[in-house]
Amino acid sequence: MEGLQANITATCPSAFHGATGQLFAAAVATVVAAHCTMFDGYRWPRDRAEEVIQNGPTSFDFIVVGAGTAGSALAGLLAESYPSWSILLVEAGDDPGLNSEVPAFLLYNQDISWGYKTKADNKNCLGSVNQQCLWSKGKAMGGSSSINAMLYVRGHPNDFRNWEKSGNPGWSYEEIYKYFEAIEQKLNLSSYKYNDFSWYDILDEAYKELGLTKSRVDKNESQIGTRVTKLLISNGKRLNTAKIYLKERDNLYVMKNTMVQKVILNLKNNMATGVELRHRNGIVMQIKTNKEIILSAGSIATPQILFLSGIGPKLHLNEKGIQTLIELPVGQNLQDHVLVPLVFKTNQHTVITLEMKISMLLEYMFTKTGFLSNIGLVDYMGFINTNHKNDTPDIQYFHMYFTKSDDTLRTNLAGFGYNEEVISAITAINKNDDIFGVYPTLLHPKSKGEIKLTNSYPGTAPEINSNYFHDPDDIETFLRAIKEARKLQQTETLKKFEIELVPLKLSGCAGFEFDSEEYWTCYIRHMAVTIFHPVGTAKMGPKDDTTSVVNERLLVHGLKNLRVVDASIMPSITSGNTMAPTLMVAEKAFDMIKKQYEFRDEL
Repeated sequence: MEGLQANITATCPSAFHGATGQLFAAAVATVVAAHCTMFDGYRWPRDRAEEVIQNGPTSFDFIVVGAGTAGSALAGLLAESYPSWSILLVEAGDDPGLNSEVPAFLLYNQDISWGYKTKADNKNCLGSVNQQCLWSKGKAMGGSSSINAMLYVRGHPNDFRNWEKSGNPGWSYEEIYKYFEAIEQKLNLSSYKYNDFSWYDILDEAYKELGLTKSRVDKNESQIGTRVTKLLISNGKRLNTAKIYLKERDNLYVMKNTMVQKVILNLKNNMATGVELRHRNGIVMQIKTNKEIILSAGSIATPQILFLSGIGPKLHLNEKGIQTLIELPVGQNLQDHVLVPLVFKTNQHTVITLEMKISMLLEYMFTKTGFLSNIGLVDYMGFINTNHKNDTPDIQYFHMYFTKSDDTLRTNLAGFGYNEEVISAITAINKNDDIFGVYPTLLHPKSKGEIKLTNSYPGTAPEINSNYFHDPDDIETFLRAIKEARKLQQTETLKKFEIELVPLKLSGCAGFEFDSEEYWTCYIRHMAVTIFHPVGTAKMGPKDDTTSVVNERLLVHGLKNLRVVDASIMPSITSGNTMAPTLMVAEKAFDMIKKQYEFRDEL
């Protein structure tokens, strides 16, 4: 601290002369020191890429591709549990920076995102830039857990029962329940309710008028009702899943800024023998495996790697000039959650001054509490079944609140990929009024998309065909969800705030009467965007299921030692945010690997 203060006073000695000047210098030094503590306590495993490239091992027991939610968990569990095994963890990105640490800055992380975009098809994402939805996926240690909303939701028990019914023994909720409990014990989760924000209580009362009451949150399940969801936040900072599982270990080799170009196969013995890597310095090398290769690159990059390795639909690979070694429906069965924002204005005109913002920033820097230590109203959610037929939800409601002339609103909208027409329409409302946003989210889309290669070059972004709303039932579910959400406006609780739904001026929907079914259908096709939950592109299922890529042990059909461990294996998308189920997949995969190699007596 003394050295820091000396450097400060040296910049302009006259300003810090005397007792008063020294007091100011001490204050400035204290602020800087508080800012430095953002990274105290945890250190990312060191980058051993140069060590491996120059004189490191040329083979490893396990090669894990992708240091995201699942990959970090699995690599960490393997390295910790079996010190005699060598583990290589390959990550295309680097360590996440300061923005990632601050929960409130969750939409300020495009520098560590792949920034994928969907292919335009004139049926969806019409209000997005170039009619392409923005699919942000993490490119850093921790993957998408470095940029997501930190919401922890298991899903509904029936989600996993359906996995088992589709031919995957061992994946029922009753059998995977223990993995969620183990994860939650490690995370030490707790609900975070920002004490100065009364809208939690207001929404409780409003939804209660509609018959939707608080559900139990102790099991973190997507049960019908409202809840304040638990968050991966610890001491006011993002709890990146890599921080939980990855520690510096002699047997763990992390190669950062390194992309896996393909998996090398030997079909004579049905084995994956190694991977081909490209480091950012341009060096390309091959690394062999002694036991297994595990793809945890996510629902977009995992199928891309499989394609480039010669695993995929024969017709598509032939089109790209790639020899088909194993024909499987890689890249298909793509499912995603999309939301539609409903913009309400209120009679509140809350103004946050520059002084207040500085105060919030200082509060966070010194105490890691306050406004910046949370994600606003996003953790308040409701689950409903719009047909009122059973207890499995088909819609998840998110909520957000923006004060008058909120300068974070534009960043928020741009982070979802909206075009300038949409951004201007919503920010114009916010000039004079607070905005209350309700965001119905489609939990079980019937429309399915597909990932394809753009070309055979590993560094090229793949083609993402979201196919949102290709099944008209998805539009119908949203129409019911919008009707249910609008009932909030009529509750006695919200009437006090003169909540009013504001029609957005969208040129593409100008020919339809507001509140007609045609208007809302047009609105949905313009305003629906992803909440970044793509799954299913390397579907788990039995060999006789011609739509599946991996078996119930997550091994690629036809290979003995190539495993996929990430959200791409999900046969169907879960009811809620997908981070928790993805962690569960990693924990169960570790259990399966452990049992397999203990049985072989190879420890």
